This record gives sequence, C-alpha cells and structure tokens, in this order.
Amino acid sequence: LTPDGAREALKQLRRHRIIESFLVTVMALPWHSVHEEADRLAPVTSDALIERMNGLAGHPTHCPHGEPIPTADGAITPLDDVLLTAAPHHVNLIVTRLRTREADRLEYLGALELLPGARLQVHHAAPFNGPLQLKLESARDAYRIIGHNLAEMLRVRIV
Repeated sequence: LTPDGAREALKQLRRHRIIESFLVTVMALPWHSVHEEADRLAPVTSDALIERMNGLAGHPTHCPHGEPIPTADGAITPLDDVLLTAAPHHVNLIVTRLRTREADRLEYLGALELLPGARLQVHHAAPFNGPLQLKLESARDAYRIIGHNLAEMLRVRIV
C-alpha cells in the first residue's frame, strides 16, 4: 500500500473495531455476532458518530476479539503474541486475541471460556497436529481439549 492507502486502511480498521466495541459494550449484543454488523455499519457511519461511539464504549484499546484499535492518528499497538499451538507448555499464558470472526466458532470458544483475557496453560499437545489439553486458571481450574485447527485461531502471550 502507498502511505495514503495505509492510513486509509487503518482508519477503516479503527471504525470497524470501534463499532464492534460499541455494539458489545453499549448495545449489549453478543460479542460473537458483531463482526458482520460492523461490516455493514462502518462504511456509512460518519467520523463524528464513530468518535461518539468510541466515547460511549469507554475509549477501548482493543475490540471484543482482542485486536488492537488504531488511534485516531493511525498508530497501532505492536503485538507480541504467538499462536497457541506454538506456545510453550506448562507456562502461564493469557489469550490476547482470536483470529476468527465466524460466529459459530466464536460462540464455541466463548462457551469454552477461551476469550481474550483468559489465563491458561498448555498441559499437553498430542503429536501430529493432534488436540491440545488446556488447563484454565479459574475458580475450578477447568480443563479443556481443543483441536489443533481451533487452537490455531487463538493468540497468546506469556504472563
């Protein structure tokens, strides 16, 4: 992209992620269903309304899926996370973001409590891209088993 194109792309990304945050925070829509709504609203929403939505949503720094929201001047927080499948085992991790926008997958990840901010450890990974056993840090120290393809949709960082 040209510098102008990169600025425009970040502006559109900001609009989209602010709308997602507004729809979840203010409108109380389910977080797994807001991506498509934001796709429809972003192109037709004025800059003034976007900034009002941003304020009402509490000036979020990340969208509901964990992706950083570019600042108004186009800066974006650098990411220091890795795929869950590449994370070390038996180390405290935090889910930073989800790399899917498919509502059914997001809803499933939510039901498993694998949301941005969730703390966990990779307890075991089966060979040959087999499933991962995760230990969630929660009141019950729950365990979850997820397939390798689903694990590739989660990004984490070491706590």
